[in-house]
Parts: sequence; structure tokens; C-alpha cells
Amino acid sequence: MSLHTALVKIGEKKISSEKAKNFIFAEKNGAETIFVGRVRSNNSGKKVNAVTYDAHDKAVIKSFQSICINAKNTFDKNANIFLEHAKGYVPVGEISILIAVGSGHRDEAFKICRYILEEIKHQSPIWKKEHYAEGKEEWLPGHSLRPKEDIK
Repeated sequence: MSLHTALVKIGEKKISSEKAKNFIFAEKNGAETIFVGRVRSNNSGKKVNAVTYDAHDKAVIKSFQSICINAKNTFDKNANIFLEHAKGYVPVGEISILIAVGSGHRDEAFKICRYILEEIKHQSPIWKKEHYAEGKEEWLPGHSLRPKEDIK
């Protein structure tokens, strides 16, 4: 399946919801869903000032493309998908991930958006370091990219 109706990106520029809305718009679509993930000010009882995201760019793009193709094949082959994840230093309140979906119906639009978000967490090599108010920083544990049967 072609990705001509999906745009996937990772980068250090600010993420634009307007760009996403424009990309997914089509008169054939009766529904649009937009998920915006932002850096929050606390995690596990610690005050957070910012997050730094690091990634293996080529592997991330490949995983994003695969996830979007699977989502379209599963829920709506005609959906338009915009997916962008931040890389680098992102202060509290800024967008870290944006997923926008235009689809013929709301149920498919919601399902595609949720599917993409959950699959990114399990498939995409993106690492997250939190910067805390007291000056410390910590890389957070992520999900293993290996199948569970390979982990011993």
C-alpha cells in the first residue's frame, strides 16, 4: 500500500497542528481526529522542566511508515494520516507528538489514531530524558523492541 495519504516526520522544529489539519483534510472525509501529546510538568512525583527525545531517525521513519500502513489496512485504506514526533529538547507545554487522521467515519478515525499511538510506544526507537526542576536529569526506561520470547 502506498503512503501517499500519510505524512510521517521526526524533527527538531516545532510541531504545527495547522500543517497536520491541512494535510488530512479531504471532502471525502466525514471525521478528523487529532491527538496532541505535550510535555507535562510532573512525572512520578518529580517536577519536570523539559524532555529531550533522541531517536534513530531512519528506523523511526521506517517504523512510522509501517505502523501507518498497518493502520490503514486494518481500519480504513482511504484514511489520511499525519504523524510527527519531536526530537531534541522540548520544554513543558510544547507538543512532543501529533497524530492527525482524516477518515470516512469517526469510529475508524479514532481507532487509527489510538492504534498509531500505542504502536509507536512499542515499535519505534525513541528515547526520552527528563530534565527536573532540581537540576537532575534521567533517561526513562522504554519498551523493548525485541519480542517477549527473545527477552530472558
